Amino acid sequence: MGNNSFPKNERILKRGDFLKLSRRGKKVQTSFFLALFIDGALGHNRIGITVSRKVGNAVVRNRIKRHVREYYRTKKDSISGTRDINIIARKYASTLSSSQFPCELDRLFRKIEQIDPAPILPQL
Repeated sequence: MGNNSFPKNERILKRGDFLKLSRRGKKVQTSFFLALFIDGALGHNRIGITVSRKVGNAVVRNRIKRHVREYYRTKKDSISGTRDINIIARKYASTLSSSQFPCELDRLFRKIEQIDPAPILPQL
């Protein structure tokens, strides 16, 4: 696979991982997206995308997910750190045009990089 691929080991796929992010992750938000993130232990970033039915119908939700995946796929080399990140689309994300998605996601990832997540403490 090429450098701009998006293999499964760079995705968050399991429900338990999403739940861990929602319980212990740090929050960053813009007008159209919310990101939950924690330090990952795998040595590379992983990303999960959540778009609820409140955002729109299946066509709209899939369009948003496509834009987020494409943004990450092309910019993943410039995103520093080894984090697990869940990007959640907010209600008005469906109003973004195709040219506005990269600007809004740039803003979101800049905010993520400004925050240094606290180390994860083992649960007893």
